[in-house]
Amino acid sequence: MRIGSKIALLLLFSLLIAGCEDPSSDNEAKEDQLGQGSQACLPVGGITPICGFKNPEDLVQLPGTRQLLVSEMGEFMMDTPGRLLIYDIDAAQQQDLPISWSSETEVWGDEDCVAPEPDLFSPHGIDLSGRADNRMQLLVVNHGGREAVEFFEVLAAPDGWALQWRGCALPPGDPFINDVVALSDGGFLVTHMWNKSIAFEEVGRRLLNGEKMGWVWEWQAESGFSFVANSQLVMPNGITVSADNKKIFVNVYMGNRIVKLDRASGMLESAFDVRQPDNVTIDDDGMLWIASHQHDPLNETCTAEQGPCLLPFKVVRVDSETMLGETVIEHNGAPMGYVTVALKVGDEIFMGSAHGDRMARATLH
Repeated sequence: MRIGSKIALLLLFSLLIAGCEDPSSDNEAKEDQLGQGSQACLPVGGITPICGFKNPEDLVQLPGTRQLLVSEMGEFMMDTPGRLLIYDIDAAQQQDLPISWSSETEVWGDEDCVAPEPDLFSPHGIDLSGRADNRMQLLVVNHGGREAVEFFEVLAAPDGWALQWRGCALPPGDPFINDVVALSDGGFLVTHMWNKSIAFEEVGRRLLNGEKMGWVWEWQAESGFSFVANSQLVMPNGITVSADNKKIFVNVYMGNRIVKLDRASGMLESAFDVRQPDNVTIDDDGMLWIASHQHDPLNETCTAEQGPCLLPFKVVRVDSETMLGETVIEHNGAPMGYVTVALKVGDEIFMGSAHGDRMARATLH
């Protein structure tokens, strides 16, 4: 079935950043190749799938545990609800992550930012950090009814973990934000891809022309949002910082590279070329782990309603000091593709995807 150019562009951008949908299919063989229908949840090529999820787009590890906090993203650019949950690696079990949205006197975000509508909550990028008082903070990009960064306190509960909402911050204008990283001083950085008020056709034209439509915001409680110098980029996606918060690392999805910015000066210090980089995580040794898409975004899509999206990907490791890197995993096909995040846990890499029913794990050699 043919569709108008506006919807076609929406679907294209879904593929580019966080999903894999196409309203047509050529034949059954092509559908099987790209993940149409259910796929067996069995290891292939050193990659072990972990099934029973819905679009597990971003992952963080709870400190001192073998548990992951998972952001299940709603359908991209449709503002559909998603959820947050816990995955226990050793027990191989999911756990609910209840959220208290009740009004609290203690606010970590903007004083005048009100709680979102819980039924609309639509998480995307997440970041877990320790605050100065040793409490755990979770930052979540939320598309549900608004573009916001939500603050949560992560609390131990009798039967696991729970979240207490602690406020929010709304970037100015009409932004389309993606990923967030906490700063040790209580602030955060968030990537802005483009303004939602710009027509899809115009966004597509500008991106294909290499126009730097996006940038990085820094938020501080005292001053609100400010533009990070020299951060205007061709669709910034994933973001993280060095342990001392002096260096910022930004994945430039349509620019096919990760850049290293000095936070104080805004100077672009160096970059590493990597194709279509999505999320980036940093481990305790200062190594950056990048999920890299390897498909043709114009001609390769997924039609999967169940099972995984099987588009090819790489996991690339980059030294944050030297910005030299190497491919650690390269894969095409079952049991999982279209990896959006790679998180090192011990001697394994855990991978999520913005489209499909599974995460995956692979042992590092």
